Amino acid sequence: MASEAQRSEIVEPRRGRPRSEASHQAVLDATARLLRASPYEELTVEAIASEAGVSKQTIYRWWKSKAAVVLELMLTGDAEIELVPMPSTGDLRADCLTWIRGMIVEAFRETHVGMARSLVAAGLQGDPGTERLLQQASMWDHGLLAERLREAERAGELREGVDIAAAASAIGDPLIFRMLIGSAPSRGWAESLVDVVLTGLLRPEAGTDRP
Repeated sequence: MASEAQRSEIVEPRRGRPRSEASHQAVLDATARLLRASPYEELTVEAIASEAGVSKQTIYRWWKSKAAVVLELMLTGDAEIELVPMPSTGDLRADCLTWIRGMIVEAFRETHVGMARSLVAAGLQGDPGTERLLQQASMWDHGLLAERLREAERAGELREGVDIAAAASAIGDPLIFRMLIGSAPSRGWAESLVDVVLTGLLRPEAGTDRP
């Protein structure tokens, strides 16, 4: 029969694991709150730890950097960093053009380019948890662009069977690539990108005259 000390050793891991999972979620929730209140460049591991009520060592137990925490939030859809609004006028092409015109101004500011590079670097660090999220999730499953495309889908404007995440990725990924290389695209390039993607998405009768 196990002694009291032995029984304590047996059950202690089971009591500790929920606390660890709770701390993990507390860090994610705290990071999401901080990002809503201040820009990414002002975010620090110290601030996250203070907001979450955990130690810095607890954060570094699961993530290698603040970028890795933010990347997990984005991949799980728990935080979305939206740089410009997405209008909803009933004209999908016009709305996407307005959105991408705003993006080529806002996204290529130095601070946002730095954030994008940090998040990509975090994704390349080889952390098993991050790799699983990258395989299982897509940033483009959610966010303003994906929601506007779903709105068009519900309105019957898109071809049947369109993969919304893939469609949003087709517009968003080229912008991210241009951010990483530090080369802001021209307005004409961005508008052509929208036209190419929407040509494959829209039902023929759903097209509108170009502004």
